[in-house]
Amino acid sequence: MKKKITGMELFEKGEQIFAPCVYDCMTAAAAEKSGFPCMMLSGGAIAYSMDGQPDMAFGTLDEVITIVEAITNCTNIPLLVDFDDGYGESPAVIYRNVKRLIRAGAAGFTLDDSTGHRGFERNEYYIANPDEVNPASLDPAYKTINRENWLSKIKAAVAACEGTGCVCIARTEAGPSYGMDEAITRCVLAKKLGAPMTTVCGGMMDLAMGTRVAEKDLGWKMWPDVIVVNGKPCVELEDIKKLDFNLVTMHVFEKAALYGMIKYGMEDLKEKNVVYSTRHGMGGLSDTEQKELISMRRR
Repeated sequence: MKKKITGMELFEKGEQIFAPCVYDCMTAAAAEKSGFPCMMLSGGAIAYSMDGQPDMAFGTLDEVITIVEAITNCTNIPLLVDFDDGYGESPAVIYRNVKRLIRAGAAGFTLDDSTGHRGFERNEYYIANPDEVNPASLDPAYKTINRENWLSKIKAAVAACEGTGCVCIARTEAGPSYGMDEAITRCVLAKKLGAPMTTVCGGMMDLAMGTRVAEKDLGWKMWPDVIVVNGKPCVELEDIKKLDFNLVTMHVFEKAALYGMIKYGMEDLKEKNVVYSTRHGMGGLSDTEQKELISMRRR
C-alpha cells in the first residue's frame, strides 16, 4: 500500500492539477487508473448517485464522511472534497466537522458561502443570465451568507487544518447575487485568514473573467469545472496556469459510467445472455489485462 501525499505536498510541487470529479469507490478507482494525480468528490454527483436528484442539499455530513472514508481506503491518490457549506453555521461546528473530514482521509476541501438552501433553479438561472448581477433583495437564485459569517467559518476551517497538510479551498458563490467584485473581495480576505486556495463558483466562465479574478486574488486558485462551449473548452489549461489556477476540476465519469452501463445492458438484454459484457474486448485488452483493470484491489 502506497503512502499518500497530503494536499499541501501535492500543490507545493508547483504543477497544475487536472482533477476529475468522483462519487464512489469505482469512479475513484477509475480516476486513479486513468492516471490522474488527484480527484474531487463532487456534491452534485453524489446527489445524483445516492438520491437520483440534482444538488439540492439533501446530503448529510455523515453520508459525506462515509463516502470519503470508503474512497480513501481503496485508492492511493489524494481526494479533495466538495464540502458545501461545512454542514453548520457556527465556527465551532465547522472546526469539528473539518476535523472529522481530515480524519476520514481528505487531502483538501472546498468550503463555500451558500446557505444550504439551494435548488436546480440556481443553475438554470445562471445559464440563462450569465452577465446579470441580481440584487440580493430580489431573492436571487444563488443565495449566500454574509461576508463576515463566511469568513468566520473559513477561519475555523483553516485552524482545523493546521499541521495536517489538508488544504482549505475557500469557495464563494457570491458573484451572481452581489457581483464579481464582492466575490473577488471575499477570496482576497479568505487568503488573508490563511486559506491557501480560493475559487469563484458562478461567473467565471472564460479567460477574461479568470484574468479579472487573478488580478486581485493572488496565489493558488481553483478553476471549478472546465466545460465545453460551442464545441471548445471554455479555457485552455495552459492559459489559466499562467494566472495561478493550479487546480482545475472537470466531470467525466458520470457520463462515461452511465453510457457504458446502458450499452452493456442493452446488448445483454437483446441477446438474453452475458456474452457481450463478459467477452467485450475493452479496446483489445487480454483477459488478464481486463481483470486487472476492473479489479478494486489496492496496491
